[in-house]
Amino acid sequence: MEPAPKPALRDGAASRDGRLFGRQDNSLMGPAEFIRKAAQAKLGPAYFLRGSDAFLQEECRTALVAAIPPDSRPWCLAEVEFEPGRLARGLEGASQMPMLGGHSLLVFSDPEDFGHAAEEDHGALEAYLERPSPFATVVFLASEPDRRRRFIQLLEKKTELVELRPLGRKEAARWLVDYLARQKVEISPELADSIISKFESSFDPRGGGASGVNLLWVRTEIEKILTANPGAKRLEARDLELMVAFREEHVIGKLLRAIAERKFARALEELRALLRSKESEILLLWSVGELFRQTLKIDAPGGRRRSVGSGARAGMGGSRWSNPLSTEEIAREAARAYSYPEQLQALKLVRQADLGIKSSWKDSRILLEFLVWQIVVGKGPKSIPAFELPAPSAEA
Repeated sequence: MEPAPKPALRDGAASRDGRLFGRQDNSLMGPAEFIRKAAQAKLGPAYFLRGSDAFLQEECRTALVAAIPPDSRPWCLAEVEFEPGRLARGLEGASQMPMLGGHSLLVFSDPEDFGHAAEEDHGALEAYLERPSPFATVVFLASEPDRRRRFIQLLEKKTELVELRPLGRKEAARWLVDYLARQKVEISPELADSIISKFESSFDPRGGGASGVNLLWVRTEIEKILTANPGAKRLEARDLELMVAFREEHVIGKLLRAIAERKFARALEELRALLRSKESEILLLWSVGELFRQTLKIDAPGGRRRSVGSGARAGMGGSRWSNPLSTEEIAREAARAYSYPEQLQALKLVRQADLGIKSSWKDSRILLEFLVWQIVVGKGPKSIPAFELPAPSAEA
């Protein structure tokens, strides 16, 4: 009698035996493929999403959430903020069968990109990946992890690696054409390229050149144009007057500079003006987080300041990038005003506010105002209290 055939495995794993779980080559999965697998319910046991593009991170996160039926999410979906020495406890949930059956999804993130993972965390991850749970998919998110660390090397070797690099100008222009086509709106390739050029990152601290296109910002501004022109069939150059990126740098830059200078009253005024103008709350959160991500690239641990040239023009050969409202320029001011621990704390507070807004907290406006107060004043409670924001204090 022939043995019964083994059940088909989900994509991403050759076997439940961890010895066959690691990739056999150095190929990387792109975000489009990952999103497609999530939509088709073909996710494997474990993934490592690596890259600093916040838009692509959000797109992948949205796809993961959508992969779980709404009624099952309270039991089958968990977003976990990594704590050194406690990964084993976090992974226990992956080994348990969901209360309502189906499949569990655990998403681990860390503002410090798992840089402080302890030896026991490495051991817990290694043991789990040797025999991953048949009831769950675990996902680790990191922006710019230190690839020399054993924990990161283990993730890269034993999970499906998804690279989230910002799109280049040509790729982003094609994305914009496709995005508008899905909205049944036409645009010429030349105009798409012109728009995308306004959203290129102006400085890469790791060595010269534009680091990619901010697609979150692009989408936000395009949505504004489409809202202002309902029924539009084609996007024209005259429509770009509505796009804030074609004005100074962005009004958000004024908010970021006030935060960088620790001027709470002014920051609160700029924030409220942005909210009145219906600015995207997700974009505001991302911008504040990006400010401190840029600041952390300037300030190394231990107080050693990294040399990244003179202004955002370093290595760029021109004055085009010298904009006092650009995040890269403002980050230099923030690096002087905030200590390294305060910068890390700011990123954690942004993450906390993000989770609060996504969980339909009672008033996202208060959450954002309280976030600014916490960052500027330097307060960081473990949880967001359910009370109104304190009255603005006078600027120093």
